[in-house]
Amino acid sequence: MMPATLLSGLPTLPGRRVNVFGEPDEEEFVRVAVPVVAHLSFADMLALLIGSGGLVYEELDDDQAVRDALNFALLATDVVMFEDQAAAALTVLHGRGEQATVKWARALAAAITRVFGVAA
Repeated sequence: MMPATLLSGLPTLPGRRVNVFGEPDEEEFVRVAVPVVAHLSFADMLALLIGSGGLVYEELDDDQAVRDALNFALLATDVVMFEDQAAAALTVLHGRGEQATVKWARALAAAITRVFGVAA
């Protein structure tokens, strides 16, 4: 990976030595925060959260844990695959798949609706 260099005299965001999640790390290159806008459908969010493995049932009541898991899943997922994954997630949500996976998808769906205000 090519490290970034902050040029003096140019209007830039203040850089810090952090990892890709914003946690301080003196071993890392200087990084700047870049705002990214993503327009996700309910199915996109469901697919990301099903595929990430970043949540457990106990965390579904914690709105911040759901948001953090979605942010992590966005970082770890190839954006081009969203549509296929979203279609597969909706198939599971509608009851086609292993019973445990269907139950998990429905619990995630309830959390997505509560946290983000969107539904299938």
